[in-house]
Amino acid sequence: MLKRILTGVVALPVVIFLIHQGGYLFDAAVFALATVGLFEFRNMARQAGHDVYWLSTGMTMLALIYTAAIFRFVSVYSFIIFPAVLVLGCIFVMLEGMARHHGDGKWAFNTALSVMAVVYIGFGFAHFILLRDALYFTSADLQVSLWGLPIDRGEILFWVIMLGTWASDTFAYFAGSALGKHKLCPTISPNKSVEGAVAGFIGCVAVVMGGMHYLNVANVFQGSLLLSVLLGLGVAFFAPLGDLVESILKRNFGVKDSGKIFPGHGGVLDRCDSLLFAIPVGYYVFLLSVVVNSFMM
Repeated sequence: MLKRILTGVVALPVVIFLIHQGGYLFDAAVFALATVGLFEFRNMARQAGHDVYWLSTGMTMLALIYTAAIFRFVSVYSFIIFPAVLVLGCIFVMLEGMARHHGDGKWAFNTALSVMAVVYIGFGFAHFILLRDALYFTSADLQVSLWGLPIDRGEILFWVIMLGTWASDTFAYFAGSALGKHKLCPTISPNKSVEGAVAGFIGCVAVVMGGMHYLNVANVFQGSLLLSVLLGLGVAFFAPLGDLVESILKRNFGVKDSGKIFPGHGGVLDRCDSLLFAIPVGYYVFLLSVVVNSFMM
């Protein structure tokens, strides 16, 4: 527990600084996390006797994150580039798999695992940048004042989802510890309970909708009630789902933690599992709201 606390004390100011700074420094940090996450994924797979193709998955992940980073410059045109990179990258993965496993009967499984790494890690982390630098979510000023401090609108959106995800974990943990009697998914994560999951869902929706309401009242970020509801429900459902996916991944690979880079907390995938689902979902909820608002104007 002491290691967890010390790691949190050291890491939290760094996380706040990087998210607030945005730009290329944030992009570099996301790329570093994605690289370590991919290494953890590949290492877990290798321990279980599987092969994740480092060249094709690494290059595709780099291309996805780079494409996300240039969104701020080329705007709508990258909506074509981003899926194109994903499709071409998956083809590259299949071709590398043919070269590596054309004669041993292991092509299908290892290629599927490598494509999963591209989507789960590369596609997921790229959305951290897309959300943080969401310049096109509003036609108003890109930077506003919150509590007297200048803050980008993309950063505000990022923090709302981060806080909702943390609320989901926190409410689920404490309610599950105090009230948990019915196992949620005992074969995947034996410690999770139905009571904890319900508390986490309600807590997450309350925090996200409360945060959006406050931002509306403070004239910091204007959004409809429907946006708040969809965002709250989306994060509340997909954040714990991301946690379960990483749990079953580790169980299938026979490991306790994805890595050891964060003492007391495990690896990058252990710390970002919920966010890898919640942030892409939140991004597309906001994007949908922009499309709807543009038709209603």
